[in-house]
Amino acid sequence: MAAANQPKGSVSTGSIKPVTRKAVRCQREVAWLVTQAAGKLVATNAPTPSFVLAAALSFAREQEQAARDRGAVIDYDAVMGPDLASFCAAAGLPAAPNALSDAGYMFTLSGADLIRDVYAYCSDLAERMGDAAQVKPGYAIKLALRLFLLDAAAGDVTSPKDNASA
Repeated sequence: MAAANQPKGSVSTGSIKPVTRKAVRCQREVAWLVTQAAGKLVATNAPTPSFVLAAALSFAREQEQAARDRGAVIDYDAVMGPDLASFCAAAGLPAAPNALSDAGYMFTLSGADLIRDVYAYCSDLAERMGDAAQVKPGYAIKLALRLFLLDAAAGDVTSPKDNASA
């Protein structure tokens, strides 16, 4: 259909722009994890939450590939299972305020590439975890941040493939 003949209110394909901001529902713990992860990054300016998440996602993918190269898999239950206080102790972080775990938080992702990367990571996680249910973005974000922070404490979050399938 020619542009001049488009119905009123229609959108031409040339005017569609990629989504560059997306709010994702997470636990408040994610906001605190972002601040802790930002402290681990070397940056000339204070990193934005989206910059921190992009670094954590990149790191998580590298860790997963390194585990596969060794014939191991990441033990997601070991990373996500501990409550916040136990996680902080394992990662060598200061104790988090008690009220963080149960409260809600809207994480605003900035940038079309980051948004695509988060949703692609959700899909990849769903495949690796063998879970038919879709992995939610809040879970993927929290997992990436926890993996990133655990590495700073040199924790081993992988297990042999034989044990992971049990």
